[in-house]
Amino acid sequence: QCSQLGLEPGGALGHAYLLPFGNRNEKSGKKNVQLIIGYRGMIDLARRSGQIASLSARVVREGDDFSFEFGLEEKLVHRPGENEDAPVTHVYAVARLKDGGTQFEVMTRKQIELVRAQSKAGNNGPWVTHWEEMAKKTAIRRLFKYLPVSIEIQRAVSMDEKETLTI
Repeated sequence: QCSQLGLEPGGALGHAYLLPFGNRNEKSGKKNVQLIIGYRGMIDLARRSGQIASLSARVVREGDDFSFEFGLEEKLVHRPGENEDAPVTHVYAVARLKDGGTQFEVMTRKQIELVRAQSKAGNNGPWVTHWEEMAKKTAIRRLFKYLPVSIEIQRAVSMDEKETLTI
C-alpha cells in the first residue's frame, strides 16, 4: 500500500507507519501489520493533486487569540500566545487552493477526544506519546472531505481511518 501511494514508511519524513495490531479473530495471538498514514503523508498526498498550494495544521492553546467564522465570508484568525505549555483548546487544518480559495476545519479538544476514544490505540501509542500530532492528523482527515483530491487518495484516507478506529 505504501508503494501504491508513494509514501515512505517510517523514517524522518513521517509519511506512513507500519504498526502491529492484535487480531481478535485469530487464536494464535499473531499480530497483523497495518499501514497508518501520518499527517505529513496526508499533506503530501493532498499536494500531489495539483490543486492544493499548501496544507497545514495547528494547535490552539489557552491564552491564544483565536477566532473563526463560517458563512459567506469565512474567516480564521490565530495569534499564538506566550505559553507554549498551556492546554490545547482547539486544533485546525487549513488548505490554500491554487485557484486562490481556502478551506479550513476547526475541532475542539472535546471533538478530538471523541475521535481518540474510538481509536484502537486511543490509550497507548501515538495518542499518548504524540497527542498533538494525532490531533492535527484528525483535523486534516476532516478537512480532506472538502478538498479536491483523487479518488485513490480519498480511498487511502478512508482506509486509514477504518484501520485506526474501532467500529
